[in-house]
Amino acid sequence: MHCLWTSVAALLLGVIAPILTENPESCVSLKQPGELQDSLPPFQVFTSQQTYKGGEQLDVTVKTTRHIEFSKLVIQARRYNITLDTTEPIGYFTAKAGYQVACPGIYGNGLVSQQRSNVVQRSSITFTWTAPLPSQGHIVFRASVAGSHNQYWIIKSPVIVDPDAPHRPVISQPHPSPLVDIETDSCGKTKGCYRNPPGCPEPKCDAIVTWRIRDGKVEFELAAATEGWVAVGFSSDKKMGHDDVIECVWNETRNLLHKNPVEVRLSQNGGGKSNQLTNTLDRYAGLSDIVGSKSGRRLRCKFTRELYIPGYKNLVNLDQDHYILLAKGKVDQNGMKKMHVLEPGKQPYVSKSMVSMKDIVDISGTARYPLAKIHGILMLIGWMMCASTALIMAKYYKPMWPNSRLCREKVWFAVHRGCMSVTFFCTILGFILIFIHVGGYSQMPNLPDKAHPILGIITTIFCILNPILAMCRCNEKSRSRPIFNWIHWFVGLVATVLATPTMFIGLNLAKAHVPWWTTWVMVAFMLFHLIIELLLEIHGCINGRKQKKREEEFMLRKKHDPRGELFGREPEPVGHHFKKRIITVYLFVVIILGLVMVISVAAG
Repeated sequence: MHCLWTSVAALLLGVIAPILTENPESCVSLKQPGELQDSLPPFQVFTSQQTYKGGEQLDVTVKTTRHIEFSKLVIQARRYNITLDTTEPIGYFTAKAGYQVACPGIYGNGLVSQQRSNVVQRSSITFTWTAPLPSQGHIVFRASVAGSHNQYWIIKSPVIVDPDAPHRPVISQPHPSPLVDIETDSCGKTKGCYRNPPGCPEPKCDAIVTWRIRDGKVEFELAAATEGWVAVGFSSDKKMGHDDVIECVWNETRNLLHKNPVEVRLSQNGGGKSNQLTNTLDRYAGLSDIVGSKSGRRLRCKFTRELYIPGYKNLVNLDQDHYILLAKGKVDQNGMKKMHVLEPGKQPYVSKSMVSMKDIVDISGTARYPLAKIHGILMLIGWMMCASTALIMAKYYKPMWPNSRLCREKVWFAVHRGCMSVTFFCTILGFILIFIHVGGYSQMPNLPDKAHPILGIITTIFCILNPILAMCRCNEKSRSRPIFNWIHWFVGLVATVLATPTMFIGLNLAKAHVPWWTTWVMVAFMLFHLIIELLLEIHGCINGRKQKKREEEFMLRKKHDPRGELFGREPEPVGHHFKKRIITVYLFVVIILGLVMVISVAAG
């Protein structure tokens, strides 16, 4: 009897233990340890047939579509009708080696791979699923599949139809046939085109939009190399303000009742952020004949929009002239757009001139922003050319030219003050111009671009503060002079240190439109500046004692020469020939590299 009860207890524990250890939240959400990915899943779910009846068995296969094997799998069948409970497992999976039954419910269960270190990764596996009695309507198989690197995806099958259920859905393939390439030979002849790079055939275009008028409507074709979305916008200026946008979005998780996971919809830029229109109906206002597909990284859409839509005053009138905007980016797991790509000289593209959809043109290139370029040029002149020279002069050239004066001041001080004055005026003017261009504070979404306006404002504050401190400079013999020197040095150092990353970030902003190699020119300049400082430091260390001895001998001579104070000339510092050669080389390189940078920004 004792053995009998022991067996019964063991049996009950074997049945109840999985239920007790089951995580109800995971059974509903299908979450796994790791990071849920919003990229295109590398796995798919297939079934042996697309219809079922109560009690019938189906083969369900999970298969990789790339060279990625899965290490853990959770799979269930669920109702498709959103008016019913779509979180409850439907139908019964038969356990097999390496997998155990999980998430038991009234009408079915799920399967989960066992947590064992010796489970071999797979590229394909097939399960047997038995439909419940009675059948529970149309269903979809949902699976949570983990690959390597602690990543997992949630995928689903096409709809499996219950013939006895009402509202039979349309069976469609999750991956439609790709659209043919957009024809570009007619650009500028029978239809308008905006494409980049110039003259590219559509498959090689980074982004392209074409348009033509037919029956009072505009027929658009839109394509780009992108993982998530491409959009065309219409702006009254060259900026992304509150502009109307038509976007082509790849939505892998889109409702399978739709024949195509590519969605064309309206949206509106809002101060640099793309937001859906508040009225849900407006998202498709005036749109028709929508076709779209995605093949590899190529997303294509074809659609028609009314020139003018009565009753929608907030939607752009395509009969008027506008700048054309082209942008692309990624989407999240719900098919919502993420921030567009930012590439200097490229994304987002803005047409150089205004056009209407009645214009038959073939345009390319992207707009330039004169105030932004002037801002960049002023900052390069101020901080790359002048501030660096002022720093070298103040740090290493105070003893030089002891018997000469420039503007009634010591040479080093006159050069230092002149260069910093130029830096001050360039910074203030550049600061004002960029605020005029942006129309306020520049809102940038991501780092490091987001840091540029913040660092720029702080640098400007320190740049203004230092001249104010200089005007309060006390006498050289004052006890407070060392304190002033340290504060003046610290403020100048902070401004110079912050200006360096600010310039690097600025060169990579989309509106800068400068060649990629300008960043490396700036790197070369910084390395050259450090080498010059290192040489001068070594020179100072080697000749420090000699210079001190020479100064002592001169002071002794002045002391015993009654006329020395009136007619004696201070001796040149030790190594003055070397230091003169160094500053000559430094100024030559600074001027050459500075001009290269200024010209590249102006001409870019």
